[in-house]
Amino acid sequence: MSGICLEVKNISKSYRGVKAVDGLSFQVEYGQILGLIGTNGAGKSTTISMIATLMKPDEGEILFGGRSIRENVKEVRRKIGYVPQDIALYESLSGMDNLKFWGRAEHITGSRLKQRIEEVAGMIGFTPEMLSKKVQEYSGGMKRRLNIGVALLAEPELIILDEPTAGIDIQSRDLILTAIRRLADAGKAAVYVGHYMEEVEQLCDQICIMDGGRAVLQKTMDEALETPEGRITLEQLYQRVFVRMQSDNEHISGLQ
Repeated sequence: MSGICLEVKNISKSYRGVKAVDGLSFQVEYGQILGLIGTNGAGKSTTISMIATLMKPDEGEILFGGRSIRENVKEVRRKIGYVPQDIALYESLSGMDNLKFWGRAEHITGSRLKQRIEEVAGMIGFTPEMLSKKVQEYSGGMKRRLNIGVALLAEPELIILDEPTAGIDIQSRDLILTAIRRLADAGKAAVYVGHYMEEVEQLCDQICIMDGGRAVLQKTMDEALETPEGRITLEQLYQRVFVRMQSDNEHISGLQ
């Protein structure tokens, strides 16, 4: 699959008169991973909530496969896998029963469900023995991995991940990043909200840095990190962007 999967066009969202997202635009092609980073309150979670059809933008438009998500909400939801920060699993059920429950909720049944569970388990590094245990017995990393597995059951074209590696062990982190990269290599698109700069740099093809609800930098990862002095890290780029913004704000204040 090729072409543009997701197109965000000048979207805005306000809460009590304060703009959480302000005129944001970007696009993600099939086979690409967009990294969305910024400070707390930059508008990242609001942005992905709108993409996932959990809330509507006040202004602007979001296109999925070239069609407005407002007009095709049910169809879009079937093609989007959303992995929120909060774990959306039933702790008293086994990993297998969670996958069965959420698979049936997506109208996947019979031999197809069995096949998808086997495929997803392989993606997230789960053995049959691990799936037989109750979720309440899992480590934080195992819960995160299963949470991603649930989102992948319906074979979504777009995967939205909101800090899926927060507070987990290195093994789980590596398994998650590998699984996401393989999905992109297979032609899926992804929006990845990350907190760890090294991880985002390693994984993503594009970067969008947000502040105050706006995109303050948006480029391919290679374009963003290549400078006249040589290649820098995403951490260094992030620091440079905010130092420059602070300097610009101070200059504007001095003119007032």
